[in-house]
Amino acid sequence: MKILLGITGGIAAYKACELARMLVRGGHQVRACITDAGSRFITPLTLATLTGEPCFGANPEYHEWRPNPKVEHVDLAKWADLIAVVPATADIMGKTANGLADDLLSTVLLAARGQVLWAPAMNHAMWKHPSVQKNLATLRGYGHAVVDPAVGFLAEGESGIGRLAELEDIFEAIQIAVSPKIPAFTGKRVLVTAGPTREDLDPVRTLTNRSSGTMGLEIARAFRYAGAEVHLVIGGDLRVPWGLEATRVRSAQDMLEACEKMWSAMDGLVAAAAVADQRPEHYAVEKVKKSEGPENLVLVRTPDVLATLASEKRSGQWVVGFAAESENHVANAQAKLVKKGLDAILVNDISQGKGFGNQGNSLTPVTSKGASAVMGPLPKDRLAQAVVHWLGDYFGG
Repeated sequence: MKILLGITGGIAAYKACELARMLVRGGHQVRACITDAGSRFITPLTLATLTGEPCFGANPEYHEWRPNPKVEHVDLAKWADLIAVVPATADIMGKTANGLADDLLSTVLLAARGQVLWAPAMNHAMWKHPSVQKNLATLRGYGHAVVDPAVGFLAEGESGIGRLAELEDIFEAIQIAVSPKIPAFTGKRVLVTAGPTREDLDPVRTLTNRSSGTMGLEIARAFRYAGAEVHLVIGGDLRVPWGLEATRVRSAQDMLEACEKMWSAMDGLVAAAAVADQRPEHYAVEKVKKSEGPENLVLVRTPDVLATLASEKRSGQWVVGFAAESENHVANAQAKLVKKGLDAILVNDISQGKGFGNQGNSLTPVTSKGASAVMGPLPKDRLAQAVVHWLGDYFGG
């Protein structure tokens, strides 16, 4: 996608350099447009070098007095699929909200044809000022996206809200905005489970598994990119990306209860969590000392989250499961598909430690019609996108 990165005069302007690199590495074509105030913090040459494109705005080497000049603000506005202003000062947001323009960036924003995203950064008192909040509400009313600032240590030595959001969050917001939507999922409500569950023996010890939750989390992100409204129910400790509503859970029972509260309002479920099959029969309220520890541990079954939700699905809902198999992958997946009443199941080979952690993975979709072609091996983010596109084709008819 074509992204115009607008940079204004705040100390957080230096972070825009790394964001530009992230966007280029993400496969986007990036141009920068910097204000005079922004150029006091970083230079047009730096931005041109990082993006491989001319830097517009406060750049004495690239201006309207060149051969075959264009109406620059209109040309840039037409070129960009998205304009991301990072950092966005109170000044630039106030101008755009009120239809004012006195430099290249502000005129481009008024001529914008595509999407606009703001990542504000300023002192906490400025952020809370009624006029700033009024302008933000106006911009949101125009359909612009806003990545709210974070709470933390500010440049002037104070602490509070106003710190530029993490670059990973801004990048995620841009990805959501520019990713192509899949008609089968646009506006649909999708519930995704991810991560391991943990069944406690005592306040210190727990039963769990090797799942990191990465695959489920990437599935949730891919559905969000596709235009779905996603709610993630997640165990483990992975950070939830920006833009995803999430419920943290610990045990299998916690996961079932959280899902059942939302399931009736959802259009579909992808159960990617690695739910522990057993829990201790008895939980020790106090830590069990080594000398007192039992030699035998009695386990009982945890609730089957996937089977329970599948049995409760209403007409029009769909359910997709995962199967991690070390042998007879397709046959075992087909048996699970029938037993639990699923619409589709994605099976992966976990023999010899494959499929865990951050390494690449492969998945085979299985439906009542049989197995489809293997997807992968791919990094889990790309594999998740392939899965969601396959499901979009399958459920889209």
